[in-house]
Amino acid sequence: MNIRRKRDRSSGQNNRQRKGSQRKGTGKGTSKGTGKDTAIGMQPLDRAASMMIVLMSVVIAAMLVLGSQALPSVRTFSWQDKAVSAEDVAFMFTFTQPVEQKSVEQNLTIEPELDGKFSWAGRRMAYTLNASVPYGETYKIELPTAQALSGQDGFEPFESSFKTRDRVFAYIGAEGEEKGRLVLFNLTRKERQLLTPESQEVMDFKVYPQRDRILYSAVGDDDIVDGATLPQLYTVSTGLSDGTPSPPRWKFWSKDQRSETAESGIVQPVLDNQDFQNLKFDLAPNGEVIVVQRVNREKPSDYGPWVIMAGEQPRRLETDPGGDFTIAPDSASLLLQQGQGTAVINLTPDTDADEPEALLDFLPDYGLTLDIASDGSAAALVNFNEDDPEKRFTQSLFWVSNKGDEKQLLQTEGAILSAQFNENNEILYCLVNKLLPGEGYQVIPYLTAVNVVTGEEQKLLEMPPQPEITVSLSPDGLAILFDEALTSDPKAAALDENFVGATHRLWLLPLFSTLDERVNNEPVALPPTELEISGRHPSWLP
Repeated sequence: MNIRRKRDRSSGQNNRQRKGSQRKGTGKGTSKGTGKDTAIGMQPLDRAASMMIVLMSVVIAAMLVLGSQALPSVRTFSWQDKAVSAEDVAFMFTFTQPVEQKSVEQNLTIEPELDGKFSWAGRRMAYTLNASVPYGETYKIELPTAQALSGQDGFEPFESSFKTRDRVFAYIGAEGEEKGRLVLFNLTRKERQLLTPESQEVMDFKVYPQRDRILYSAVGDDDIVDGATLPQLYTVSTGLSDGTPSPPRWKFWSKDQRSETAESGIVQPVLDNQDFQNLKFDLAPNGEVIVVQRVNREKPSDYGPWVIMAGEQPRRLETDPGGDFTIAPDSASLLLQQGQGTAVINLTPDTDADEPEALLDFLPDYGLTLDIASDGSAAALVNFNEDDPEKRFTQSLFWVSNKGDEKQLLQTEGAILSAQFNENNEILYCLVNKLLPGEGYQVIPYLTAVNVVTGEEQKLLEMPPQPEITVSLSPDGLAILFDEALTSDPKAAALDENFVGATHRLWLLPLFSTLDERVNNEPVALPPTELEISGRHPSWLP
């Protein structure tokens, strides 16, 4: 009996141990089963992400070991899809990886040829032109091969093209329906366009630097009072732009960065003649300042320059009255002829000063400013030699730097009518009246070029005597436009109201015959070409 009970108790303990073991085993089994279910239930996105991470790790490791196998190439070209102007002096390449400089310089070709020099900064290459790019041309640029700096073989060939602005000028018509109207002529495309209405007679004009508008003075039927001509100032749109391409349509937020090009012939008033008569005017190089010489219609002794700033009302320039004037390249100062000298006047009002305008400088030896270098480094000034008895009744042309250095370039017994710096400010193209020997005052105008660095002079053209000549140098520096009055025609000289023939004609004078002459600043005397245009006062658009 006792032995049996012990066995029963032992069996019960064993049973309890087995049950406990089963319970522990069941717990472990449940835990393992849950883990398997979790692994089997992974989402597809998680598996794709894991595979992508592994794949990218392999690719990165391969690139680190083997390096990039993509061929070197040109990533960007700065003149792509751009209408290049004379202000664009260099273009730039950006490569995808560093390249051997000599391999690029030896293989880069431009047709037609553009002389220039290379400069480098890492993966960027700049090609700076030795002379302004000619207008009205299409250029092809190619880089068929180049060597990567890493020694990698192969190169992705580059080929592109770019255009320069069309050669365009404006003039005042002198015949038929163009007579007295402002006309735009595209010399590249041989197209002409009337800009101003028939009811206005244009007196003078200035072209805006963006070449989208022209500032002009004109008179209508109501602007002639008691025999006095009272012109008003206007602007007219040309339909042209500065050559900057419009942003892509998808960049809708960029549309406010530049105005849309307006259609041609839209006239806007600028300054009326209600109380003052408007005379000479000038437009600042930035296109935001206008200076006008005005005379009070009721009080002729009240005259002087007025300033019109963009977005502001016209205001009188608080200075002594003067004669001829020119706005400086900084568009903030005025060179005004006063007495026997030239005053340099600040155009920006100073609210802290007692007087709005301040005299910046005075040049007592020079009575006339003909032109100012585009960078403001120098000016072409005329000395009338009234203080020198030996030079009395002569005029001298001086080159005067902004540091006070001066150099005499010309002296004549006649008159120096005009002078224009070329695009690199190293040549002055001058229109001079030469006094003929004999009794009476007879002069012959001639056009000459003076190198301001060497002082050498090259006479280009002698013209027939005439009361007025306008000379305009093209923005690329390749040619000069000038007008000729047909005084030899007796009908034109009489200016009969019934006469409908041409009274003026335009000429085009080329200045260089070879690229070397242009690069070396050596203009030569070449025969001019008569344009089939009857007009006067021609002016190139920038």
